[in-house]
Amino acid sequence: MEIVDVTAAVVVQDKKILLAKRGDGGRHPGRWEFPGGKVEPGETRAECLAREMMEEMGIEVSVGERLAEVEYSYSDMHIRLAAFKCEIREGCLQDIGCAAHVWVKPDEFEDYNLLPPDRILWGQVLKRDLLTTIKLTTIKPGLSGRDL
Repeated sequence: MEIVDVTAAVVVQDKKILLAKRGDGGRHPGRWEFPGGKVEPGETRAECLAREMMEEMGIEVSVGERLAEVEYSYSDMHIRLAAFKCEIREGCLQDIGCAAHVWVKPDEFEDYNLLPPDRILWGQVLKRDLLTTIKLTTIKPGLSGRDL
């Protein structure tokens, strides 16, 4: 089975983490996840996150270090989900490519129906003391950058 590379943005603001709810029209409707998406051919993971956050939530983000990576198999695909620390640089959050978004305290994660790989990823991210300051690198959509 082919491995699909997928990215996830871990955005922290006021000690809360951003989650996005999947819409009714696609895979896993109504489930919660870290925002992000599939890496396109010729695109780095950082470029993918910058593009996805603009397309799906209308914001420009700075992409920082990779926090964790999880491989997970669904019945029809195998994904490699990499989480990166991100910071909102510009824009206001909008629900363009998602049904809703929410800011969640770390102790509230159990209240959300996260997709299985996102739940595993959250466990790994939590071990890294997520809420500390991490150096960020700005990657704008359409510009090349190093693959973090």
